[in-house]
Amino acid sequence: MLITSSCFLMHGCYATGHLVPMTMDNPFNNSGVQMEDSMSSPNPLSHFHSLLTSLSAEETDTYSDTDMDSASHFYFQPNSTMKYPASDREWNVTERMWNCSSLPSFIEHMRNSSAGPQCFLRAFIAPLSWVALMMKGGDDMEPEDYGRLVWAAKPLLQNMPPPQMTLPPWIQNPHLEEMMKMLGEVFGSLSEEQRVQIREWAKERVAQNNYNCSHTAAAWRPRPIPEQKPAPTHRPEQKPGQTHRPAQEPGQTHRPAREPGQTPKPKQEPGQTLRPEVGQNWPARPPQPDMTVMPSPCPPRLLWLKMDVMKMMGPFLSGLPMDDIQTIPNDQLCQFFHSPQFPSSFRGVGGLPPLQGRKILQKIRECSQKRDDLVQNLDRLGSLACFYDDAPTLNSSLSRLLLSQLDDCSNSGVNKLKKKLVNTVMSSSVDDSSPELLRALGPGVTLLSPFHLSQFSPDALKDTLMSLGSEVKWGLTQAKTLANKLLQGKQEVSGKELMSLGSAVTGVTSSVLRKVKSQGLLGNEGLDMMSQRMTSLQRKSLLEGLLGDVNASELIQKVPASLLSSLSLTTLDKANLTSLDQLEGKQWTRAQSAFLVRNILGKKMTLTDMRKLGSAMQGVACEMIEKVAESGVMEMAQAVTETPRWLSKTQVCCTAQSLFAGLEKKRAGYFNNITDTELEEIPTLLLLHLPAEKIASLPASVCAVFMKKMKEANLSSLPLTSCSRPTLTNRALNCLGRNMSKLSSEEVLSLGSLLCELAPSQMSLLAPEVLNSTVQALASCKQIPPRHWRALFQLLNDTYGDPSDWTADTIKSLGPLLLLDDSAVRSLRFKSWLKETLSDLMDSLPSPPVPTPPQEFSRGPDLSALRWKLFSLSTSTSEVMPMRRRRAVLPQGEAGLTVSLLEELGGANVYWSPAQLSKMDVATITAAVETLGEVLDYSAEQLVVLREKAIQAWGPVSGLNESQVLRLGCVSQGFNLTELPSLPFSSLDTLETLSRCSWTQPQREAVWRGFVERINKTVGELGAVELVGLDQFICGLNTEETGQLNTDAFREAVQSVGEVQCPLAVTELLKQRAVAVFGEPQGWTEARVNSLGNIMAGLSLSEFPSLSPSAFSFLSPTSVPLIPPDRLSALSTSQLKALGPDNAAMVTNAQWAVLGEAQRAALGNALGVAYDRVAYDRAEPTTNPPSNLPQLSGASMLGTLGVGVFMQPFLFLLLGFVL
Repeated sequence: MLITSSCFLMHGCYATGHLVPMTMDNPFNNSGVQMEDSMSSPNPLSHFHSLLTSLSAEETDTYSDTDMDSASHFYFQPNSTMKYPASDREWNVTERMWNCSSLPSFIEHMRNSSAGPQCFLRAFIAPLSWVALMMKGGDDMEPEDYGRLVWAAKPLLQNMPPPQMTLPPWIQNPHLEEMMKMLGEVFGSLSEEQRVQIREWAKERVAQNNYNCSHTAAAWRPRPIPEQKPAPTHRPEQKPGQTHRPAQEPGQTHRPAREPGQTPKPKQEPGQTLRPEVGQNWPARPPQPDMTVMPSPCPPRLLWLKMDVMKMMGPFLSGLPMDDIQTIPNDQLCQFFHSPQFPSSFRGVGGLPPLQGRKILQKIRECSQKRDDLVQNLDRLGSLACFYDDAPTLNSSLSRLLLSQLDDCSNSGVNKLKKKLVNTVMSSSVDDSSPELLRALGPGVTLLSPFHLSQFSPDALKDTLMSLGSEVKWGLTQAKTLANKLLQGKQEVSGKELMSLGSAVTGVTSSVLRKVKSQGLLGNEGLDMMSQRMTSLQRKSLLEGLLGDVNASELIQKVPASLLSSLSLTTLDKANLTSLDQLEGKQWTRAQSAFLVRNILGKKMTLTDMRKLGSAMQGVACEMIEKVAESGVMEMAQAVTETPRWLSKTQVCCTAQSLFAGLEKKRAGYFNNITDTELEEIPTLLLLHLPAEKIASLPASVCAVFMKKMKEANLSSLPLTSCSRPTLTNRALNCLGRNMSKLSSEEVLSLGSLLCELAPSQMSLLAPEVLNSTVQALASCKQIPPRHWRALFQLLNDTYGDPSDWTADTIKSLGPLLLLDDSAVRSLRFKSWLKETLSDLMDSLPSPPVPTPPQEFSRGPDLSALRWKLFSLSTSTSEVMPMRRRRAVLPQGEAGLTVSLLEELGGANVYWSPAQLSKMDVATITAAVETLGEVLDYSAEQLVVLREKAIQAWGPVSGLNESQVLRLGCVSQGFNLTELPSLPFSSLDTLETLSRCSWTQPQREAVWRGFVERINKTVGELGAVELVGLDQFICGLNTEETGQLNTDAFREAVQSVGEVQCPLAVTELLKQRAVAVFGEPQGWTEARVNSLGNIMAGLSLSEFPSLSPSAFSFLSPTSVPLIPPDRLSALSTSQLKALGPDNAAMVTNAQWAVLGEAQRAALGNALGVAYDRVAYDRAEPTTNPPSNLPQLSGASMLGTLGVGVFMQPFLFLLLGFVL
């Protein structure tokens, strides 16, 4: 993993244009480097040359220099125009590496080098430095040396993939501060899981260093590990804030203290290398605290967040749990608020969780000595400004100050706050179209109407877009206004002009993007963020323009990930990629991955190949994994799980099966007498799939390792009905070794994600205080088994009383659990704080995943009751809120349908009854039509009323222009089948925008007829861009038109066409076109099957069985429920088993009902769960319709650097090099 990480970072250096160093082939040819003992004691840095030479010749593009001896010099020249700095030409990298006395001394040399060599050298050193920091607590290192290692490791942390990273298990306060400072610098590149891990790690280090206690202490203890010589069993008693070194062994010598300013070096003769003499022992690992004796548990409300700790935590304070926030002493928080470190701790951290953000701001208010203290320090709030609720009292100057800090807000009430501030600023402005006003509004400029934006000059708008950056979000009509204003109607624009639009690029038409050339775009760092904002049509249009300017190979090397995913398999084929090195560092789609793996590797793959794949691992079929396993199952398993984010559940299952079968062959009853070391080797992601009977039979001697793995486990790859879930939970409870009634809170929390699997009957046995902490932890669970919902909610009622009587703090603490019963949510009695609390709860919930995962893997409570409750609280002044049906007319006394209320409600406008909508006046519908047009799921009755209102505002349908139709959005669904063809659909962009609405098949056909007549093109003349832009309206084509689709256009656009769900009859027509273009289905590869998406559901009764078994796991999951039941029943048991968990979970009840017993067994085998479908369906709660919460796929890595991957001698060698 070290070499892989270094190689990945080196590719990044090359990709960003850094100069590539050329080193000597043999460092020993230099007279200054000794050759003695070179083979027996190699310098770790000797790998640098081999890594550089592993870069492909195409990437390095180095040139020879006849005036220089390549055996003793190096230079950088990736292209003929770059000139290598003369001052550095005489520096020989290899010689310096081999003559440095230690890793820190080499890092110091590296820091003083020029930017070119520094990038590659730092890329190589970063993983080595991080492993050194993991292996050493740093107690025997001087602060300067420790700081050098931390600095060198930074690039690795910036590029470390989620979900988890390995952090030092032991670190004292001075070094902890240095480490946290560096981690704060890479905060923006970390995933949320990594931020949580670092925050919890820092909390534990503070507890152990300052209070000699542990938050993770539990009753069970790891077995003592025999030592070769006596070692201290615990640290001496320590007062808060005190630091010390572990006690020394008799005769052990630490480095002598340094004099101020002194930089000592080990004694070394000129030309002497870093290697020890023959027979010399490597330095012993410095003494560490005995981790087999855990500190005592910390008190429940340890006041660990003192002033110095908050300074150290920096941006990691932004995600503190509520329990930790409540323990912050107010006086300490106020001191911190006025310190220089406070602003940076809450600036650039993204949107804060609403509950936590409000609480921190409230505590700052409470501890402020003067009433206006907070007002005078508004510039220090950062993301806390999102929750400032006293905007009306601010003058124009203070309003500007607050507005400038609202760009990262994500809470639902922030737009209301922004509007108040914008109105205050604008009321004091003399000129409503001056550049000064734009600068004063800052992020608030996004609230200006399209008409108001059009009044500013192009130069002023351009400056504003540059200052706001690419993160700001514009409405579609706003973006179109900005694009038209800045491009001034041009149909051909340069790359530079396009980049100047920033996030307003969403307003650029596809016709303009099709003509953009590569100059100023490819290689521009802003292209990635800009293309992320684009629609599928825009990305396809831009790629068409770029492909007219550069060849496919160059384009693939230079486009960002957001555009790479839109490249067709046809374009990949033209690029002629032949090496795995060309795939590194890129994010491929699953279809692209399967295509590239087959083209480059065929069906043969080695462990080395597997480790190079990166995201292309998605394209590896199970049969390839099984063949690799023949060379060593454990090595294969560890290689597969190095990149868990790219693994499908199918790959995880077949890898686990291969591993367990191989281990059982190695030793009969392997898991009955497995050792700590053997269990530690098994990746946690795979261990979860150990058969239930083998989990239950694991020996008690491995409990410590088992509990450690369960603490970090992510259960999302296990079906919710898997018997492994309760078996894992019971095995963990047995490891704790005590009755439920005797367990402490720390012990229960040590279960990790298995805590979410506890049955309510088990929880009811816990002591009251333990039950309380357990229930609060449950509120953070991403997934609770549906079979527990009813009993769990009853336990909540028994413990905390009727939810209508809960306090604000109780709802804040247990909120997500309240959603387990929608009737309880609807019945909540009115309280003054209820709307804000429920709104914060809604904001804190993760967005539903797209596409929706199957219920077998992700099933959360229905959120419609919560949405309805918020709607009723926003629209009624009544204090008694009776339970209502979804679109029932609300009682009298409701607020009127004002523009501000409609904009505040957003998607909740779907809850207005037709009678209430009919009360809107013309001015309201005209001003709020875009907000109403964003709602996707109006009823037919509501659409009838909205159609009438639109006609009242703008006249008959025949008189509408395309801009008005665009503003109407999904309200357009209300027009009848006679009116729809007459709508002015002449732009692909408008058509794509409206495709997000819920159109019926007759409506699709009507819209398609009107569009094709208006564009004056035949079906055969439609190109790939047009087919992508049609989106769901391609379902409106008839039999003759489908057969006329252009072959090249269909081949290029098929992946987008395959994402649409058409009626079966249309899907069969598209399948026929696919057969005409790609040949008979029996010849379709895994890549082709995946790229066809939902078109696969159109295969006939005879075509489905002709597919290769390996292709079935590459079916798009969304296509499976679209397959007619009789066609699915035609599949063999081997084909059904090959579906894999992802696809088997998508089989519907109707499909399952027609399968035979053997087929059902095969389907259960594919899913990894042999369950009775009828029994499973009967167990589903009827009061909560399915609504899925997102669940992260994969599971945590064994450790991102995987020390066990490498030979121990190399690591001890590295340890010696650091000393």
